[in-house]
Amino acid sequence: MIIFLVIALIALLAGVVKGVSGFGSSLVTIPLLVLFLPIKEIVVMMITFNVVLNLLLLFENKDFSLSFVKHVIPIILSGTVFTFVGLTFLEELNEEVVTLIAGGLIIAAVIIKSGIIKVQLKDTLFFQVIVGALSGLGNGIASVDGPPVVFYLTSIKAKKIRFKHTLAAHFLIMGLIAVIFLIIKQAYTLTIIKNTLFFSVFAVSGLVGGMMISKRLNEEKFSKLVLFLLIGLVLFMFKDILL
Repeated sequence: MIIFLVIALIALLAGVVKGVSGFGSSLVTIPLLVLFLPIKEIVVMMITFNVVLNLLLLFENKDFSLSFVKHVIPIILSGTVFTFVGLTFLEELNEEVVTLIAGGLIIAAVIIKSGIIKVQLKDTLFFQVIVGALSGLGNGIASVDGPPVVFYLTSIKAKKIRFKHTLAAHFLIMGLIAVIFLIIKQAYTLTIIKNTLFFSVFAVSGLVGGMMISKRLNEEKFSKLVLFLLIGLVLFMFKDILL
């Protein structure tokens, strides 16, 4: 009983973080749930419930329109293609290499976000395709698809609404692709389905609360929060080295 209560609290926290910033649910979920559940089961759960959370995030604001999705079409298309490339040709690539690359991008995003070094990419089709390709490769190799997109949005100084909707649209499509592969691989067991449903109920509740908090944050406070989460993500990705 106590275990289920703790898992429910983890789900709430993951939802709040996701609702406030648009990303970071895995930052909360993986290191805490691994104390109670097998990592393979956690990954399947995380991919699945994040599809629901990202779908809700897309409709967070009443002024949502397809114009938000248009901004990420090149990233999504490129990411989808290179997800298949990663899954087909790069399965043997050492995941530590991918983690180092992803971590490097996050560190660069932290530096840019903090203002230590001012780097600004142009919001062009070329860079969007490159970002999508890197994200897709990371997704196909080791389910690491977020860092390239976070880095890109940080470097173009995307506003809060675009930042969150771009991530939500991208993660939603990548998540749906991953779910299809999980179904094909018959990765869903009855236990995983039950745990995912239980986790999702509380994660969605946390998401709603996080979205309410986010609406009270101005651009400056939101930027500081994203910086804090990026630093946390770096520490999590390199925890084995640090410890």
